[in-house]
Amino acid sequence: MLLFKGIIIGIGKIIPGVSGSMLAVSMGLYENLIYSVNNFFDNPKKNFKFLFKIGIGIILSIIFFSNIILLLLNRYYLITVFLFIGLILGSIDEIRSKTIKKNNYITIVVCIIITILGFININNEVSINQPFIKFIYYFFAGIIDAITMVVPGISGTASLMMYGCYEDIINCYSNILNMNYLSNNLSILIPFIIGMILGILLTIKIIGYLFKKKKDKTYSAIYGFCLSTIIIMVVNCLNSKYSFIQLLISFVVMFIGFIFIKKINHYLSND
Repeated sequence: MLLFKGIIIGIGKIIPGVSGSMLAVSMGLYENLIYSVNNFFDNPKKNFKFLFKIGIGIILSIIFFSNIILLLLNRYYLITVFLFIGLILGSIDEIRSKTIKKNNYITIVVCIIITILGFININNEVSINQPFIKFIYYFFAGIIDAITMVVPGISGTASLMMYGCYEDIINCYSNILNMNYLSNNLSILIPFIIGMILGILLTIKIIGYLFKKKKDKTYSAIYGFCLSTIIIMVVNCLNSKYSFIQLLISFVVMFIGFIFIKKINHYLSND
């Protein structure tokens, strides 16, 4: 089951507008992930087993589903994104009821701020030729992606799009097993992964501290991120080109995703 959840998080990592960490929250994994990394050496065997299964699921998902996700987004963007909206909606109320003990204005404030920021479209066309500049550029891209991986509700792919390197990264993922692209892939992925690892370790430490000191307010902020992401995803979808039939199918698929994650959560709560 952990491997399956890792695959879901990995798919969420690929789709623009979807936050992999938010999906981790929706599946009840987020706090355990933060704790396992921050306290790895307290129980290394247990933590490694937990992180390994999820990590393998994420890696397999990114490698094997990148081309499929690109195909679905190119051909069935509305339907694909609405499926993930359904998955998020199926768990978001459960997140609030289980993690937030009292109403908190932080949820509303964060939701409003992130929604406004999400409507700001910054597209940069970047051309990098010098190896050192290229290394630094993708190193910081890794840091940005790491922050979005840890902080729920912030889409890593959307952030990379604004930074101007999403297409480069997703092409590396989809061609990672193609030896013809090995040199180019390594020149991008090595600095990107280094930045990602450092960014994850730093951001997880900060989030872990907030869980210890301000757990309720931290989850309230996370809930705000989740709400804002759903709003942004819906608005972006409705601003795209679609027919009435596509919209109808999208809502049906969203409902299927909603029911599916509800069943999964119910199964896990009784397991």
